[in-house]
Amino acid sequence: MFRTLLGTLGAHTAEVETELATPGVQPGQAVHGIIRMRCHDRPIRVKGVAVELITRAEREYDDGEALVDMAFARQPVFGPFELLPGYPLEGRFELLAPWETPITFYNGRHLHGTAVAVRTRVDVDGGFDATDTDPIGVGALPPQHVVLAAVEAWGFGLRHADVEAGRVDRIPHSLPFFQEIEFGPSPRFPRLNQLEVTFLADPHGMYVVIEADKRAALFAPGRDVMDAIRVDFATFEQVDWVEVIGRRLHAMA
Repeated sequence: MFRTLLGTLGAHTAEVETELATPGVQPGQAVHGIIRMRCHDRPIRVKGVAVELITRAEREYDDGEALVDMAFARQPVFGPFELLPGYPLEGRFELLAPWETPITFYNGRHLHGTAVAVRTRVDVDGGFDATDTDPIGVGALPPQHVVLAAVEAWGFGLRHADVEAGRVDRIPHSLPFFQEIEFGPSPRFPRLNQLEVTFLADPHGMYVVIEADKRAALFAPGRDVMDAIRVDFATFEQVDWVEVIGRRLHAMA
């Protein structure tokens, strides 16, 4: 639906609507859509229109943490131009979802705690911006699906997922945040309280980072343990991932 933009004098001067032709994508795929703009009472000078992806991430501060909207994959669409009353404007766009885009769906299930949206930004002459935000689903890539299914095969139950602002140590990635997919404990690994799985993908493959909360034992304190696996997209179907993940989990436990 059209969203009203507020002008510098507080009048309702222009409206924008973004229609997505792609309700869902996978990392590495493009989101397609149409942006429509119109005004009613007076011409509007628009400096530019762009689209971007946003996700909500947890950012840590000295006195705690807070949720912040983080934008990525910004793409200019059109502008500058003058929007005239009675002459609506329409423009199509293609926005590529980076390989590291957080996933929101796996195996037909929504990953609670993670959301991604397309945000349209309109920069209007006169010192104000306006936005139109449309949620979009991001499905797991086949290799991500296989790895998550392998973790579940070892008895770990999927809980939720969230996005953390920051970087993963010693693993190359480009976005200023990463997703953690959390699993509850498994009776087959009593020393591991929970698992967190992070995917850091690129066009050729991905790193799978597994972090576990390890319970304390006799003469051994509790601690976090971490492992990383490199997955090759070209050959991942040739690997028994249940066996590989199980071997790594046994080593971590």
